[in-house]
Amino acid sequence: MDADIALAVRGARVRFGAVVPCDGVDVTVHAGEIVAIIGPNGAGKSTLLDAISGFAPLEAGSVAIGGTDVTRALPYRRARLGLARSFQDARGFANMTVREALLGSLHGRFRGGLLAEGIGAGVARDDERAACDAIEEALALVDVRRYLDVRIADLSVGTARAVELAVLSLRRPAVLLLDEPASGLQQSEVEALAGVIERIRGSAATLIVEHDVPFVRAFSDRLIAMDLGRVIAEGSPADVLDHPAVIESYLGVPAR
Repeated sequence: MDADIALAVRGARVRFGAVVPCDGVDVTVHAGEIVAIIGPNGAGKSTLLDAISGFAPLEAGSVAIGGTDVTRALPYRRARLGLARSFQDARGFANMTVREALLGSLHGRFRGGLLAEGIGAGVARDDERAACDAIEEALALVDVRRYLDVRIADLSVGTARAVELAVLSLRRPAVLLLDEPASGLQQSEVEALAGVIERIRGSAATLIVEHDVPFVRAFSDRLIAMDLGRVIAEGSPADVLDHPAVIESYLGVPAR
C-alpha cells in the first residue's frame, strides 16, 4: 500500500437482513485529500461511514487506516489510530457545556488519573495547562468562545456543528469522516463551513458525505457518486457531475 494512503476501503459489503446498503464499495483517500461522497437518499453513503468507523459490521471486504487493517476492530481502537467522525445530529452530549465537551475530547491525552487530579499533583496541573493551550488552539480555528458555558442542547444547529468541528480538531485526526456537515445550516453558515473544514482538518485525509453538491464541489479534490449501494462514478467533480449515471440517479431520467 502507498505510504500516503490514509484510508483504504476494499469491497465493503454491509447487509441488514435482505437489505444490502453497501455492496462491494472501494474507497481510497490520501493524506491531505478531501473526497466527497454524493448520491440520493438510500444510496448507502452514511452506512459506508458506519462501516469505516466500526458501527456497522462488514459482511465482506476490508478497512485499513494508515496501512493497519481495522476490519474487525472496535470503534475506539479505530479512534486511537487517528479516525475521527461526525454524525448527522451534531448535538453530541447535549447536557454538557461547550467547555466540558472540548475538555472531554482531550481526556485520552491526560497522563494523570483521578487520584492525581484529586490531590492536585504536578502531572494533573501539567495536563490542565496542556488542555487549556489545546482549547485555545481550537478556538483560534473555530470561534465558539462566546458559547463556552452554554449547554450544547441550547445551541443553534449551526453553532452545535461548529462546536463538533472544534471537538474533532482537538483529536488531531489522521482520517476525518464528516456525515452531512451542511445539513440543517442556513446558507450563510454553509458558505462559511468550507473554510472551517479546511482549517480544522490539517493534513488529515477527509471523507465527506453530503447532499449539498455545490457545497462539496467547491472544495473537494474528488467526488464519489453512489446509488443503490454501489459506486457509479468517481473522479474530478466536473467529470462525476457530468457522468450519465449520476445525472440519471439524481433526475430519475436517462441523460441525453
